[in-house]
Amino acid sequence: MIDKLISEIKKIDTFSDEEIDLFFGYLAEGFIAKGDHFLKIGEVSHYVAYITSGLAMHYKMYDGIEIPIDFTSEGEWLAYLKSFSNRTPADVAIKALEDTRILKLSAMKMQELFQWQPKFMALKNFYTELSFMNNAQLSANLAMLDGKKRYYKFMREKPDLVNRVPHYLIAAYLGIKPQSLSRLRNEK
Repeated sequence: MIDKLISEIKKIDTFSDEEIDLFFGYLAEGFIAKGDHFLKIGEVSHYVAYITSGLAMHYKMYDGIEIPIDFTSEGEWLAYLKSFSNRTPADVAIKALEDTRILKLSAMKMQELFQWQPKFMALKNFYTELSFMNNAQLSANLAMLDGKKRYYKFMREKPDLVNRVPHYLIAAYLGIKPQSLSRLRNEK
């Protein structure tokens, strides 16, 4: 996964090996046990993290039920930018669905990195825009596609998650009932 991250970074901008080493020097290894939280509702997010192995879920609470709004797995960045950027209490929680290993970067370390090398702001801008586009696409899918099409799109775009995420969470994420998801899975 580290090689994948380095490759991604080098596609975003022309970073030297020394600059890549500088970036990795600011990252700290971390571990989130299955069921533990990276961020709880009401906390201020102090970190962004790159998942090297494992799976996490962003969720909101509604009537005491966790409603998934995103899944993040290895090779992806884990963050709740609204809280992280604005330094406000989170209205979204993030928890591990599997034991998850991460490389984390604190808000303070990120600012230090930007001061040492402003060029790294290109990474933040790229990943912020990517997050915005993904959220806009999910909103469009929920508004315009029926449950069957949303499920097939999820299977195409995130095939590795189909058997890793509990089915009731996939159903909630897609905005369909678990029974409807079972029917769709049996149609294949």
